[in-house]
This record gives sequence, C-alpha cells and structure tokens, in this order.
Amino acid sequence: MCERNHSQCHQFCPVDVAKGLCRRSGDIIMTDSPVCEHFSEKPRCEHCRHYDDTTSPAQCLGLGKPYWVDASTNAGLCEAFTRR
Repeated sequence: MCERNHSQCHQFCPVDVAKGLCRRSGDIIMTDSPVCEHFSEKPRCEHCRHYDDTTSPAQCLGLGKPYWVDASTNAGLCEAFTRR
C-alpha cells in the first residue's frame, strides 16, 4: 500500500491535481506533503470487507452481484461499505 497523502483525508478539498484546501486549518496544502496529526482517512473500497482482490479485476461482492472496482474508489456513500 502506498504512503498516505492529503487526498485520502476527510478534511481535504481538492483545488487542482497538485493542491487543495484543508477544511480544518483553512490552509492551501500540497496533495503529496506530509499529513498532519488530524488526518482522518476516507473510506475506500480497499478498506471494505466486501472488496475481493483475488480476482482480476478486483470486485465488490457486497451489492448483490459482483462489480469491478478499483481499490482507491471512494466508498463514503456506498450502502454496502463495512470496514474490515
């Protein structure tokens, strides 16, 4: 798994591909700069118990029938998301 970055935080609002706004501090921050102690990771498919990466492509098995998914897909609004 890759190193955490700001784009994976609930407090991060992207402005463009390289930077975004921290909703907590109000500062503009670079996406790949070190995360702070207030980092709160967004739920992603790779964190869900329904995510199956033993197949190629990976699949979500929690929505009735299998769907192809990417590990980094934001799962914040997924009705089937259950953290591992």
